[in-house]
Amino acid sequence: MEQKGTRAVLLILFLTLLAVPVLGVVPPGRIAVSSIPPGALACVDTTNCDITTATFTAEGNSWHTVIVTQKGYRPSVEKVYVTSEQTSVVQAILDPDPAATAIQVFVSPANGTVCLDNSQCRVIGRQAGSTESTLFTGVSPGYHTVSVKAPLGYRDATELVQVVVGSIAETRITLKPEVPVTQSGPATGAIRVYVDRTGTTICLDDSDCVRDTRRIPGPGTSTALFNDVTADRKHTITVTAEGYRPDSTDISVSQDRISTVEIKLRPLANATIPPVIPNMDTTPLSTRAGPDAVPLIGAIALCGAVLLARRARQ
Repeated sequence: MEQKGTRAVLLILFLTLLAVPVLGVVPPGRIAVSSIPPGALACVDTTNCDITTATFTAEGNSWHTVIVTQKGYRPSVEKVYVTSEQTSVVQAILDPDPAATAIQVFVSPANGTVCLDNSQCRVIGRQAGSTESTLFTGVSPGYHTVSVKAPLGYRDATELVQVVVGSIAETRITLKPEVPVTQSGPATGAIRVYVDRTGTTICLDDSDCVRDTRRIPGPGTSTALFNDVTADRKHTITVTAEGYRPDSTDISVSQDRISTVEIKLRPLANATIPPVIPNMDTTPLSTRAGPDAVPLIGAIALCGAVLLARRARQ
């Protein structure tokens, strides 16, 4: 009986030992990890790592830690429970790291107001210096406008800066001095004057005078051109001639244009106007008259012959 009892105990003990390992083995589960943005590094329990999107095998019926990291973003840490033979899903939405993505602006000379995208503004260099910088953090990837409101004596400046995730973009702005505006001479034009008589004196503003000495006063046309006349203001043209009433008129001129004025003089009452001396022409009559004068000369000769004949008869 003792042997039978011993055998029974050993059998029960053996069966128990066989059952214990079977009861202790738990089938594993899975963890599927994705991220925004993709391509991040995901690690399960800091040992098993892969690039998202990735699927990991993990111990079932237990908790696990999933850490997702990406340059320029804050790490994502999440606890997840994995059920045996089941898949747990982790989606990590990464936030930009303000300290990792930024724009560093250097301004020289260090004075003025620096703005990012016309909104975030800050004053630098309250006292004039060589170079000063300011850092804009938490900047989104892409292109941004950096502008500098320059102090008195300098011109404002603007730069377009590209920002890459996880890096600090740098831009250097050198303020340029204001170029003083050079005052040029006044705008000018010209005035052309026509007078219906020759031998006149034409004056501009009673100072700049031109004398027509080609002939004595009489029929004809005098003319004068005044250059470099100040534009956009009134000028006075005065004309005088012997035996005629002085005449004057006001005129203005536009820049780079020629204004014209015509003046007709009136004789003075009881004034003796010098006659026009005609040109003396010594050309022979036959030559001056041409072929049309031949009949006239023949008629004159015939009349002379008749006269001579009558006198002879008497």
